[in-house]
Amino acid sequence: MTKQCFKCKKTFPINMFYATYNDRFFSYCKSCHKIKNEEIKLIYINKENNFIWSVVRNIFNPSRIFPKPRNGHDRKGWVPEITSEEVYEELLLHIQLMKDKFPETNGKLCRYCEQPWTTIRIKNNKGRITESNFSMDRFDSNKTYMKGNVIFCCIKCNSTKKDSTKKDWLKYLEIDKELHEENKTR
Repeated sequence: MTKQCFKCKKTFPINMFYATYNDRFFSYCKSCHKIKNEEIKLIYINKENNFIWSVVRNIFNPSRIFPKPRNGHDRKGWVPEITSEEVYEELLLHIQLMKDKFPETNGKLCRYCEQPWTTIRIKNNKGRITESNFSMDRFDSNKTYMKGNVIFCCIKCNSTKKDSTKKDWLKYLEIDKELHEENKTR
């Protein structure tokens, strides 16, 4: 028994088509079906709300809360002290703050670099992440996700800050000032 694929118009044996729940077969062959599913996945994941929801949901992922040791080193997990609804409230407050600060924008700006964030999960089949994508950060790296410690930013700024603390940044500023004074006397 054979069937023609609706997409590529080629005829294949019936086993080259996925069966439906009621013993019928999809109209696309297996390879066209996989391509279509990938296209749908890219459309879904690249929608702004879906992207932001996946980032927020990620902080509640058990593997983030109870991470497995990597390279023989224990990794700290963070149990959020905030609900997903409260995260969205914080996000709306962030957007309003940025709109007030930059009235010509939609408020969807990185708190650190004040540049617009994007929500493009996958640009192509290689799965590369865009550095300007939306991200969530814990401002104080010694505290968990909680009200007042959640920062909405881009991935690049989040990666740059990593686990540094306010104490680290104050030290960097102190050294910057010292270097500036040293260079003035040379």
